[in-house]
Amino acid sequence: MKRLLPVLMILMLAVGMFVGCGKKEVNDGTAQELMGKTVVVGRWGGNDSETAAFTKAVNDFTTATGIKVTEKVYSDYNTELQAEMIGGTAPDVFYVDAYMAPFYIQQGVLMPLDEQEFDLDQFYEPLKNAFLSDGEYYAASKDYSTLALYYNKAYVNESDIPITMEELLGGDFLINLATGLPKDMVAMTYNQDLARSMFMAQAGGVEIVKEGNLSNLSDPRVVENLKLEYDAAVAKKIVTPADLGQGWNGDAFGNLKTAIMIEGNWVLGHLQTNFPDVDFGVLELPTVKGEKGTMVFTVGYGINMVTKEADASKEFVKYMTGAEGMATWCMGAGVLPSRMDVTTATNVEKEPLKMPHIAGAVYAIPWQKGTTMDTINVEFQNYVPSVISGERSLEAALKIAEDEANKTIEANN
Repeated sequence: MKRLLPVLMILMLAVGMFVGCGKKEVNDGTAQELMGKTVVVGRWGGNDSETAAFTKAVNDFTTATGIKVTEKVYSDYNTELQAEMIGGTAPDVFYVDAYMAPFYIQQGVLMPLDEQEFDLDQFYEPLKNAFLSDGEYYAASKDYSTLALYYNKAYVNESDIPITMEELLGGDFLINLATGLPKDMVAMTYNQDLARSMFMAQAGGVEIVKEGNLSNLSDPRVVENLKLEYDAAVAKKIVTPADLGQGWNGDAFGNLKTAIMIEGNWVLGHLQTNFPDVDFGVLELPTVKGEKGTMVFTVGYGINMVTKEADASKEFVKYMTGAEGMATWCMGAGVLPSRMDVTTATNVEKEPLKMPHIAGAVYAIPWQKGTTMDTINVEFQNYVPSVISGERSLEAALKIAEDEANKTIEANN
């Protein structure tokens, strides 16, 4: 309890800064009119810290506005939410994963948000634009994760790590590193997933999705971009966590099966809780073709287009994604704030292990590309293993993956 008190004091001080000197986030004229209204908010479950932080932010909102909040927590989120939309029982406000945003926008179920009213100029551009379509914003980001490079300090010197992907994956660094590692430890793990490598696949301006939401994986520029990673995989410079008998990168790294991994900031709590003796550092990802790049994953609050409580719903979203509500949520849940002003005010940008992730928020590519990315990624994952086994060239595997994806996409149009 003694160790917890300083953390609570910091949280109270940081939130107090927004209450005392920040912009008032609830309109006084609106508050009286909306007092006693109830907003139903749909979300998926989280860990204990996330649940506590959400509850605190909601209670603070109700205290400030008099607007009550009823939660709907889903286990199979998108399936259940879509069923409720069809049945006309969907919540007033709900989580919108950037990955699913194009689908919900296309279905016309999200209310457009005014950029000025929702203070969207305070948000990192990639997070703001993850919910942008035809000049309209359809959700406001509540937090985010980016990919960064993690290295075990016992085996890797930061100064030795290449600053370009071309050197990291294409040079001798990983080979040389492997020679000095224990025999059951590899130099680096990777994932056969476009959610992790889309920024590399699109380096130089090529798109992996072309007109008509069709797969463009066989484009020679995409093949060239991905060849760097898959040549390294064929050469066994990098392996998947599954190759090591591990469920994911976080366990492979914590269990000392790999010296380097590329992972999101969600791994920080996992490592610190389950592998406290592992001394590690975090860096921004090496550049690709001379440009910085990474992926960003974000979830926003969207408002149901047919809500009967539009004004109260807007007040809720403005509060939860405003300076005060976001500070409460992010500091309590241990996630990164989508607003630049909250990043500064909470001093999270000064935490060494989070700094590389925050830096990536400026230039990251959102994991989102229209309504067909799931199909495109499934076929990608179906066929790239044949490259590692030697059954196909990367060019052949990506061509088959493209053809199979496009058959499905065209059949569903």
